[in-house]
Amino acid sequence: MRLLLILTVVIAVSALLWGSWQWGRRPFLLVASLVLAGLVVLTVGVWQGGKNDQVHMAPQGITLALTEIRNSESGVRLSGTVLNEGKQDVAALTLQAQALHCSGPADCAVIYQQPITLQMYLPSGNEYQFAVVSRHPEENTPVDRWQLRVVDKLAYPEPD
Repeated sequence: MRLLLILTVVIAVSALLWGSWQWGRRPFLLVASLVLAGLVVLTVGVWQGGKNDQVHMAPQGITLALTEIRNSESGVRLSGTVLNEGKQDVAALTLQAQALHCSGPADCAVIYQQPITLQMYLPSGNEYQFAVVSRHPEENTPVDRWQLRVVDKLAYPEPD
């Protein structure tokens, strides 16, 4: 789709330049200078636009507390609170939901895991409630405990 848009603009600008060339030298120079000014503005916009891009970062400064686990037919609803103690505002978090089977108090094995994207604007220093859904592990698999951890965060750049 982007290629089609670029091709359409190139054809339209070419037709405009060709038509202005046919009208005379002054109209051509005026149209050519307007096209050049437009290209300069677009180039500066693309160059400067990268300063506000969101970046993937390690999850330092993010605290996740899992408070409720509810089973349903379609999956397991994991809910709790998330706190952003970092310097940057957060746009999204990548979470890892894990189903554990425990044979002892400290001896647990991961029997199922699923990455979940939590898209939530989380300003620095704020805490919000969240709820995500994970699929059930395979049938007849005993799940003793669920855990949820933050793997990655998508953050806004620090203000200047």
